[in-house]
Amino acid sequence: MKASIIGGSGYAGGELLRLLIDHPNIEVHQATSESHLGEYVYQQHPNLRKKTQLKFSSRQVLEPCDVLFLAQPHGEAQKNITTYSGIAPKIIDLSADFRIHDADLYKRFYGSDHAASDWLPKFVYGLPELHRSEMTSASYISGVGCNATAAIFSLLTVAKMN
Repeated sequence: MKASIIGGSGYAGGELLRLLIDHPNIEVHQATSESHLGEYVYQQHPNLRKKTQLKFSSRQVLEPCDVLFLAQPHGEAQKNITTYSGIAPKIIDLSADFRIHDADLYKRFYGSDHAASDWLPKFVYGLPELHRSEMTSASYISGVGCNATAAIFSLLTVAKMN
């Protein structure tokens, strides 16, 4: 499976690269960073030295792949989701952009309108403990975030008791 990462120079992108580079069924095809174009990914992520010779490329030259990971700051993925959907049939967004399916709730919690509200219901909330079956066939999966996961798990036990 060919995977690419938009936003490969940040923390989440680096951890994703670390996991994917050693995965036996994944070929990391491209990783983008607009501020580190042409640099080896190990220059930003020294733990990847001697594991890859991959260099950062621009989002503008992304080639088709099987799965596209979005490791961008909150608010960025929603601006270009239509373009990204033309690059890969499966997208996993690590930001909070598509965690909430309701545009009004999104605005309430994030203080602004969503730039691609028609995409909100297309994403499955990526917590396998709650949505494993939906995730197996989903084309679009939203990342869950550490605070959200901690809150959900602490409340899940109480909710199951009722």
